[in-house]
Parts: sequence; C-alpha cells; structure tokens
Amino acid sequence: MRVSGLWHIGFLSVTGRRDRCKCDLRLAGRGRIVAPVLGIGNDGWKMVMISARQACDAGFWAGFNPGLTIDGTDNGFPAIDAARFGLSAVSDHFWQEGYFRIEDVLPSAPLLALRTGIERLVAEGLPPVMIYLYDEAWQVFAALRPLLTHFLGDKIALLPHFWALHVDPQSAGRGWPPHRDYQGDSVIGDDMAISLSLWVPLSIASPDNGCMYVLPRSFEAAYGAPVTDPAQVALQDVRALPAVPGTVMGWRQDVYHWGGRASRFASEPRISLSLEFQNAAFDPMGDPLLNPDHPPCFAERLALIAGQFGKYRHMQDISPEMGDWAQDILSFLNAKHA
Repeated sequence: MRVSGLWHIGFLSVTGRRDRCKCDLRLAGRGRIVAPVLGIGNDGWKMVMISARQACDAGFWAGFNPGLTIDGTDNGFPAIDAARFGLSAVSDHFWQEGYFRIEDVLPSAPLLALRTGIERLVAEGLPPVMIYLYDEAWQVFAALRPLLTHFLGDKIALLPHFWALHVDPQSAGRGWPPHRDYQGDSVIGDDMAISLSLWVPLSIASPDNGCMYVLPRSFEAAYGAPVTDPAQVALQDVRALPAVPGTVMGWRQDVYHWGGRASRFASEPRISLSLEFQNAAFDPMGDPLLNPDHPPCFAERLALIAGQFGKYRHMQDISPEMGDWAQDILSFLNAKHA
C-alpha cells in the first residue's frame, strides 16, 4: 500500500542462514520502500526504488516473496528427460531455421511460483529482473542441462547475460526491438553451436500480448546479406512464436528476433525469462562465466543483476535514476565485501 508518499511492504519472518558465499541473510521484520516513483518503463512497470542498502539485504527479498527461496535451497528440480522430445527433429529444425520450440518441457508449479514472484515485484514497482535473486529462476534453467548438452556439448558455461520481462497490455508494453544476441560467430559449420539463448514463458505468450518473433535463417539466407535494419525484412517472412508455460525456446545467438507490442485487449501480460549459455571449450564470450550447476550466491546474483541495467540500456527504456540505483548497489556491495 502507499502511505504519505512512501511505499510500505510487509512480509513474514523466515529462518535464514549464510550461504556458501557468506552473504548476510539477516532478516528484517518489515520492508520499506523509501524512494519516489521515478517513471514508467517500456514494459509498464513503475520504477520505485528501495535503497541500495535495503536491496543488499537478502532477508528483505526472502520476505518479499516467501513462496520462493533465496538461500541456495535445493527445490528438487529434476533434470528433464531430453530423449522424450525427439531431439533429432528438434536439431533439424534448429539448424535449418535457427531456433527450436519444444512444448511441455517444464513442470507448471515452479513456473507459476516464478510468475507470481514477478507479478509481486511489478505490483510494488520493482524491476522483473530482480526475480533472479531467487533460487528457482536459476534452477529452472539448470534442469535444462540435457537439452543444453545436446547442442553445446558436456562443457557448458552460463553467460552473465539475462533478463526478465513483464509486457503489460494496459500500458502499451512491448518486448525488445529487433536484434541479434551476439554479433560474432555463434556456430561452427552446421552441427556445432558455440552459444545458445534460452527463453522460458511464465505466462501464455501470444501475438496479442507481445510474443516473440523471428526471421528464420532459411529465409534470411535468401537475402544475400545479413539483415542490419528491420526495414530489410519482408513482412511475410516474419514468424510469430506463441508459447504456453512449460515450453522452452532456444535460438542461435545470430538469429534476428524481437518481441511484439501488446494489445490493450490482451487478457494477460507476457511474462518470460531468458538466459544465455556457451560451450565452455571455446574462449569466454562474457565475464564472468558461471557454473549452471552451482548458481551464484545472493551477493553475486545481486551484483550480476545490477550489471544488467547498463548492459541492456539500448534494449530497454531504463531511466538515469534506475541506472544510478544499480550503480549504488554495486558500490554498496563492493564496500561491504572489501
């Protein structure tokens, strides 16, 4: 609720412990957002900031979303059975079109918990990407290791590139503009991927609420040269990729893709997570490379999240105040762990 120009958030007390990075999990009894509304992002979430000190308190976040864990708890995510998805056909599609879409891969319960977590963040004016403070956001992708291994081999590294989107139909929300995740080589030949982007919907993603769109590689190959401007794309070549929770989509990092704009008549927002991976046998494509089987601790997660705001300023409308807040978090973390 909002009282006298301040935002107040009440939360339950839970038992915390120090994780492997000795991050401080001391809990507060009540959280308080102390900064003003700073604007509206292009996906509709209000940018209401808590102080950098409060953002660095794991206990605040643990109480904020008590249905999720933040202390490295093993929530029992089993690795998927990749064999049941017909990976030969998936591979054929991937190498011809540049992407894959596999339905009914992930269980619904953890995805619903993450969706609820993002909706709470957005309702209280906080960026959806803060969901990566929670264990479940990392564990969902860790469960996809068999799929990653199929495309990237046994040596897999998690790139420090990730985001979460809440595309709100009521505020003309939109996804990211046309882009490629990586401008360099992301494959070798026709059978070895160097890097891969994964995308997981937490809500129904449809043309009405801004689902993903892609220019299939098979179509772009006929253009004579890689697309460098959206105006070069023939509209009939555009392919919409609607998806439901449980679906996993992935694409080569050189695939031209984007998110749509939501209609105000859409029945729900488009909520999604994305992470990027690479074959660790090749030179690092980001710093630091992370172990997907051992997600970073709270302080590392927070530092990584704070680093995403500057990295994706060209893709997402991020106010100067938001950027300053992220830098304040990094400064506070550096001082705290100096």
